[in-house]
Amino acid sequence: NDGSGRFNDVAPAVGVTDKYDGRAVVLADLWNRGALDVVVANQKAPMLLYKNTVRPDHAWVGLDLEGTKSNRSAIGARVTLSWGGKQQVQEVHGGSGFSAQNDRRLHFGLGKSPGPVSAKIRWPSGQEQSLNTLEPNRIHKIKEPA
Repeated sequence: NDGSGRFNDVAPAVGVTDKYDGRAVVLADLWNRGALDVVVANQKAPMLLYKNTVRPDHAWVGLDLEGTKSNRSAIGARVTLSWGGKQQVQEVHGGSGFSAQNDRRLHFGLGKSPGPVSAKIRWPSGQEQSLNTLEPNRIHKIKEPA
């Protein structure tokens, strides 16, 4: 979006040049390194993998949620992540597209020097959980308290 009601095709500039009949797109951190990669399934053509390269000086946090009172996949859990005066909110979704499913783990990009990172989770059961001082640049496995 160029801001004036028009769109520019930037795909070739970032290395996306295929002309296949794409049927499914998945976003997932395939190597657990804090970058969402793209997998494209094509009709009668090869699957494509676009490995996301990110600057190493940008921090991130991943959350892999597991429900106990709520559903085990934590679908419907809402997370508010806070750091350096900023916030991001994400929810765990059960479906994300036609013939595909994105990684259910939540990925938060934090930028440079995030400082202390905390999270508030509202589980589908209604229970709330607070996590303080999450370590950046790793995936945290979080279980809903019993």
